[in-house]
Amino acid sequence: MNTVVKLALAAALSATTLSGYAYAQTTSSTTPMMADDMITIVNVGEESNANTDTSSIPATYRNPSPESITKAQTEIQNDPALMATLVAKNVQLENVIGIQTAANGGKIVYTK
Repeated sequence: MNTVVKLALAAALSATTLSGYAYAQTTSSTTPMMADDMITIVNVGEESNANTDTSSIPATYRNPSPESITKAQTEIQNDPALMATLVAKNVQLENVIGIQTAANGGKIVYTK
């Protein structure tokens, strides 16, 4: 009986540690995120013109300037690996409004 309990507990713990790691970063329900290959895509959407202080999206990306949009799109064009990942995720270059480098070296790509 003791062996069965230990086995069940080990199975439950191993399943718990593997599930949900991709959802470690979350925002509000209006800004879906998906993380894969060190790239997180944040859809700013209609929130881009909102000036709410409670938003987890930096103001730079909620109200992007034409210069920051051009800079982000140029960065994608100069990085073939980033471009390939975004194409695989069906992200169109003209929808990218900003790119931020995360603390772990990954990229956060903001789209409209």
